[in-house]
Amino acid sequence: MTKLWKHLLALAFGTILLGLATPAYADTYYTVQPGDTLWKISRQYGVSVQQIQQLNAVYTTLIFPGQRLFISADASASQTPAVTVSRGTSRTDMLLGYAKSFTGVPYVYGGQTPAGFDCSGYVKYVFKHMGIDLPRTAAEQFHRGTRVSKQEARPGDLVAFSSGVINHIGIYLGDGKFISATSSQGVQTASVYGGYWGSRLHGFSRIVP
Repeated sequence: MTKLWKHLLALAFGTILLGLATPAYADTYYTVQPGDTLWKISRQYGVSVQQIQQLNAVYTTLIFPGQRLFISADASASQTPAVTVSRGTSRTDMLLGYAKSFTGVPYVYGGQTPAGFDCSGYVKYVFKHMGIDLPRTAAEQFHRGTRVSKQEARPGDLVAFSSGVINHIGIYLGDGKFISATSSQGVQTASVYGGYWGSRLHGFSRIVP
């Protein structure tokens, strides 16, 4: 066997071994910890703040503990381990994370921006950044989706409330909680079934299949 053939065989064998030794990366998600900032997370993973914002449809710097951020398909954490979840849930995760990022934004009648929201303006704004254009009013938004029972309701569904007619709407978070823009406290999380909202529950509607 010539030296050239020996060299080629050795090179091919080395390539095979390298392929076997290289781990297959899963989609990487990071769970936000208390005190985290987008800048801190970007430094940890060696990516830019803008990349994280684009991957997660996050257009503010507001993040919250427990929020899951998609980092990349091959990033490796230097300190805190990331959480790996299936690609099928990522759209809902991003929707809920984006919705929660506006917690505390004040209520403004007719408001449709982070300077101030009303309930339907908030829902429309959140879904718009997920590529879904909803109508303007709460009733129209609710009827745009497919109605589901409370047993079938899942995170990301719309949840509407009424006093004869639909007059409030929010985004269901799961575990009996929803987030919405309220006239008294702005964007906040509340119980679907208890307190003020429990007796006014109208139903659930699915926008994201």
